Amino acid sequence: MTDKQNFMENTMRGASHLLNQRRIAESKNLSDPVDQCLEIWSQAISNYEKASLQLAESEASFKAWEAAIKMAHMRNKASGVMAEGLVRTHQDWEQRYLDVQTLGVKAETAKRILRISEATWETERSKQVTLRNLK
Repeated sequence: MTDKQNFMENTMRGASHLLNQRRIAESKNLSDPVDQCLEIWSQAISNYEKASLQLAESEASFKAWEAAIKMAHMRNKASGVMAEGLVRTHQDWEQRYLDVQTLGVKAETAKRILRISEATWETERSKQVTLRNLK
């Protein structure tokens, strides 16, 4: 899959996620659009927090694994540079690295959804203030 295809797939996932959040907010019988936006924003905050914590845990685990493998090679008299190369050619390194990067993309997507949710709330709030001022 190309970078463009990955980008489009992630964009579509983000859009469908926002639609699902809107449906959830509507199902809670929140009639006020500002309340709906706040509910969606709250969910986006929660999702971003979960994604960020998952990324942090995975990244810490990956770095600890990488350091342990490198240390083992250095104890066997490999230089630091050679140990680094041996770590990166280890059969598990690629998959572990890709797992961390995938979680990074998910966390970034969650952050963007959070920003969109905030902007939606700001827009709705502004619209309500404008309507109040017109009355």
